Amino acid sequence: MHTAAKVILILGTVFAILGIGGFAIGAGQVDDIVESLDSYVIEDQTSGTIEIDDSDDLGEIGLTFWVKGVYEDLNENGEWDVCENTNVEVTEKPRINRDWDNATVANGGFYYEVDYEGNNQTSNCNAMMNNTDNTRAGDGLVKIGRACYACYSGNFSFESNQSVWVTYDDKILEELGEDIGIAALGVIGGFGGICCGVLFLIIGGIMALTMKDNKQQVMYAPPATNMMMNNQGTVQTSTYTNPDHMSAPMTTHMSAPSFDEPNKGGL
Repeated sequence: MHTAAKVILILGTVFAILGIGGFAIGAGQVDDIVESLDSYVIEDQTSGTIEIDDSDDLGEIGLTFWVKGVYEDLNENGEWDVCENTNVEVTEKPRINRDWDNATVANGGFYYEVDYEGNNQTSNCNAMMNNTDNTRAGDGLVKIGRACYACYSGNFSFESNQSVWVTYDDKILEELGEDIGIAALGVIGGFGGICCGVLFLIIGGIMALTMKDNKQQVMYAPPATNMMMNNQGTVQTSTYTNPDHMSAPMTTHMSAPSFDEPNKGGL
């Protein structure tokens, strides 16, 4: 397989794996989003204290109170029975940002409210079909009111004549924003990674089928000196012998010493 095709196929595989992982992370955030929506700071209690954390020092949206029940007006007095049967008394509250619209009406305390928008921007428990909130009907809960609107940081304490569930709206919105952001990045990034991976795999597959292998055939040729040595063969030597030389006596320029005459030299 050609080297370029191998590289493209490897990149395609890596992108595809990363894309699948990102997609899984994004899909996994759905559970976190559901948990954020279902979170409560007070559950099934008749009293409690909640720490308000106004990090931007502009005031908080506040708290929402929920009770077990349904929206009905059995006594037909024009008010939901769940609101009539629930009394919430605030015993401690932080300061409020008075620059907010209608902030001084409740002054950080508890007030009855079901569907503000559906009730023509009015906070009350009037028994009207457009004044209902069943977003937590799965938990068997209905909204009856709110508190700590425009509160700065501090403690909020309350007492109730029956069990209530309380949500901290600002914290829920913050957690939802983070979870939705992570989910969006995961899904978008994962989808992009998978698309790139598949594209690279297709291109790599085409390259693998169409491009020739880049391995080269190497021919070995022995060095020229070896060939010359092989061609030279065996060196033959010859000697020439003169028959006459064989009978000739060997002569030397050295003379034999004579012992007849005394040595004239020396001492």
